Amino acid sequence: MRLTDILCRLRKALPRALAPLVLLLAAHGAIAEEEMVVITNLENANAIDRAYVIKVYTGAVKGWPDGSPIFLLDYGQDSELRKIFYAKVIGKSPAAMRAIWSQNIFTGKAMPPRVTQEDNEMKRIVAGNRNAIGYIRASQIDRTIKVVDR
Repeated sequence: MRLTDILCRLRKALPRALAPLVLLLAAHGAIAEEEMVVITNLENANAIDRAYVIKVYTGAVKGWPDGSPIFLLDYGQDSELRKIFYAKVIGKSPAAMRAIWSQNIFTGKAMPPRVTQEDNEMKRIVAGNRNAIGYIRASQIDRTIKVVDR
């Protein structure tokens, strides 16, 4: 086979081979740009602000303003949503959050959040537990949960 034939075939095959990568990168960018929202159960009457959310997710507070315990939810450590949430909402890197939670667990100050893997699971748990708090992409908001922080 001649070099020109090889180059011609490569030129035709390359766009097909790169298409999935381009779509993956575009999807990653879309997730990174999407707004994250903090959610609670519809029956949870506690009014909280961003400062309170930060205290909850860093383990500084363990209860709602009414005194009931908080059931904290988070995504897995490799989750892109988790990285975006901690950067944009909490203002901390994943490494800083791991350090904070390691210290909280070691000192007995707080228990780590329950880990979920998908928005639907996060919403289902929050909708079913009056004391739960979590976060999802804004595009996933529905009538089963209440948004308390954008």
